[in-house]
Amino acid sequence: MESRRIRVWWRRPITQFGFAAFCLMILSPSMAQGQQTVPIRDTVPSDTLVAQRLNAQLITGTRLSPLANQTAERVDKFSLSDAPPGPAGVADALVDRPGISMTNDQGSRVQPTLNLRGFTLSPVIGIPQGVSVFLDGVRINEPDAQELNFDLIPMEAISNAELVRGPATLFGKNSLAGALLLTTARGKAMPAADLSVQTGAYGFRGATFSAGGTGSSGLLRGIDAYVMGNASNEIGWRDDTGASMRMLFANLGRKRDRSDMVLSVMYAHDRALLAGSLPESWRRVNPTANYTGGDFFEPDLLHVAMRGRRDLSLGTLRGNVFFRRNNIDQFNVNVDAPSTRARIGNRSGGAALEWSLPVRLGSRVAALTIGSEYSRNNVNYHTFAERTQDVDELPSDCDQISGLCEHARVPEDDAALYAQADLKVSHAVSLVAAARADNVRIPFRDLLDPQNNGTSTFRQISPRLGLTYDMTQRTRAYVSAGSGFRAPAALELACADENAPCSLPSALGEDPPLRPVIVRTYEVGVDQEFAQDVRIGVSAYRTEVQDEIVFVASTLSAGYFQNVSRTRRQGVEVTGDVGLPAGFRMSASYSYLDATYQSTVALASALDGNVARPGDRFPLAPANQGKLGIGNVHAFHSSMLEAHVSVNAVSSQFLRGDDANREAPLPAYATADAWVRWQRSRFSVNAHVANLFDRKYDSFGTFSENPDGPIGGPAPTEAPLERFLTPGYPRSLTVSLSLHR
Repeated sequence: MESRRIRVWWRRPITQFGFAAFCLMILSPSMAQGQQTVPIRDTVPSDTLVAQRLNAQLITGTRLSPLANQTAERVDKFSLSDAPPGPAGVADALVDRPGISMTNDQGSRVQPTLNLRGFTLSPVIGIPQGVSVFLDGVRINEPDAQELNFDLIPMEAISNAELVRGPATLFGKNSLAGALLLTTARGKAMPAADLSVQTGAYGFRGATFSAGGTGSSGLLRGIDAYVMGNASNEIGWRDDTGASMRMLFANLGRKRDRSDMVLSVMYAHDRALLAGSLPESWRRVNPTANYTGGDFFEPDLLHVAMRGRRDLSLGTLRGNVFFRRNNIDQFNVNVDAPSTRARIGNRSGGAALEWSLPVRLGSRVAALTIGSEYSRNNVNYHTFAERTQDVDELPSDCDQISGLCEHARVPEDDAALYAQADLKVSHAVSLVAAARADNVRIPFRDLLDPQNNGTSTFRQISPRLGLTYDMTQRTRAYVSAGSGFRAPAALELACADENAPCSLPSALGEDPPLRPVIVRTYEVGVDQEFAQDVRIGVSAYRTEVQDEIVFVASTLSAGYFQNVSRTRRQGVEVTGDVGLPAGFRMSASYSYLDATYQSTVALASALDGNVARPGDRFPLAPANQGKLGIGNVHAFHSSMLEAHVSVNAVSSQFLRGDDANREAPLPAYATADAWVRWQRSRFSVNAHVANLFDRKYDSFGTFSENPDGPIGGPAPTEAPLERFLTPGYPRSLTVSLSLHR
């Protein structure tokens, strides 16, 4: 591993100043001497597919503040309340957004992979990530490989969800295709409590409770509290795909006229069995089979964070501090090779601080925000090889008694400075300029072989410029140009040697260095609202990518990471929303994605001659997607009935490993979902049907040898090369009964 030592001169001063100022902000009431300078209002309806921006304000939204109307980018604001219960609720809600598709190489709804504008967001270690996710301003991508565990998001506690598309400059590394911003609920003025029980197909059983309120007198005046807990179990529709989920989340806050602070605590422990993909010969005979039964994923998470805001005589100060601990135990059963177990300990802690203040440039009103953030990520890896019934010999470089093959530690430091200026050029034109400077230092410490030690340091400045134009009261246009940056994850840096591919979930060592990913995106869009309750949004974008990191699999269970010098994403997104007679409302969207290689590169694959050339399409990135939904809300004397039906159509897509686009792709498919809610004042019933017409389709595909041969038959003398497919989730019904008080 290449050693590049660059002194990080800003890290400690920023951290010490930021933490001290944040503590002073929270603890010193005497600092509050001004009024809120630039209020933010949230007025966008949450039940539409149209990508809306909020009402016109001066501040467009910063690293720690809400988004507002001047944001010169497409923003989806949506609700998670209508998502079906279960571990895939957040992913299901996102898939309903325009231009987002889902694949599933793990064969479990706990671990889907989402594709946004040709970049991925996934819990699967080994898939390069391109979307950042923040919970109340704290990054929750795991530090080992920047993956996201959807099952560790407190879905029932989320009060607001926003998806920013395009490189979100102020949100730092990995925000190549966008950033997902999640805000949790707090106790309201009127105390409330909810209890829900759920049941569904394939043994799903669950329960959720939540309660919250705000004190109105005495020592509790202005103190708000919210608590949520859930638990669920399911058998799974395929063999050995059961899952159990446990989570407890709480917010404790204090609001004053000019200040606000809240403490968040979350604990979660999950265990999910994974089925993976099937040889096509098995898929035809028994789609519920498990090719390598026994794979599992078991995280144990503790999350503690404090955030706050204080209005000053000159602007507003915001900040947060956090600590996250996630111990992950993951096991992979391999065919004709020892099985592998990874125990990964992720520890993260850090702080962010920003100051927004109004300024004047001549007669123009502007807002300036400056900020900094720092985090320390400590990752400990243990990987083991385990004997199986058919394989008794362990690799020679592993301990023959314990099976320990790798033991490494990565104490990563991330530091950043950022600034944003918002200028009201005229009553109709607003200009936004932002820039962020990142410094990422990743030391790799091999605790078994110190000769593999090395340190990689990455520094990058990412600028962004956006312009919005209110053509009329109902027509808004925007144009933007921005850049994003992604430093290689610790796991990627340690698994980048084509001569020594890593067995999944990971195997580490001294590997050639990887270069950071740089994206430059140009986007233009128009939103039009018509008088007849019709809204249409159109956006077009082009993203040039330099040194993209891809994972190439030499076998089904081994591979490595490498840079591709030039790739491109470009496309169009169209959304529409219209009110219909009798209280019906219809929404629709269409997206076109052209995700292609722009340089010639040989990529390892089970297929011979897998050489991608300029113009070849990325695997698992469908070119066309269409979504259509229609719903109605009908109020009775003492109750309300709400119903919604949606259809999601996805075009064909090439299989992973077919970067040269020579093999038959996965066929196009369309699925429909239905959702019904009946609610009285203190009681509600929800029913959700996924894949309403029980459409048979495949959500993932790759190529590999099949040493076991046909299902139920003798093992062949020479393993045939087959397509490995993951069948899509069949029709399933989930019902929830809820009590509200």
